[in-house]
Amino acid sequence: MLPRDHYLKQTFQDAVNFPDGFEKGGLSDVQARLIRKHGVLINALMLEEVSDPTSDDQHILKVIANQSSPKSPIEQAWVKYLAIVKTRQASAPTKTKPKPKPKTGEPGQEVKPNETDPKPTKSTKKAAKSDAN
Repeated sequence: MLPRDHYLKQTFQDAVNFPDGFEKGGLSDVQARLIRKHGVLINALMLEEVSDPTSDDQHILKVIANQSSPKSPIEQAWVKYLAIVKTRQASAPTKTKPKPKPKTGEPGQEVKPNETDPKPTKSTKKAAKSDAN
């Protein structure tokens, strides 16, 4: 746990949800500035990593948990930020990798090389090649 001042010295960025910046992502200039200044602190508060949270810090956690209404510009900006992120994540296509199909007719069974099958030797390959010509 670190003091809240530690987190306020860091600039918040969200390149995943706002690759072109907060302003182009739907936040006003003032809201974007507030998010950049306080976002690292708010994330640390949500993770309970701040050693000395203030009453305002406790209030923003209640706002995030929908237990209170936003009363400050930073709380309003953070609520709007979260709403934009939620909307983008809901509309983003889910990335799922298809499972590889088993190589046999039975599900979950892998094909193991049959050790009794002879492997073609170079002479066999040469013979097959000459037969083809």
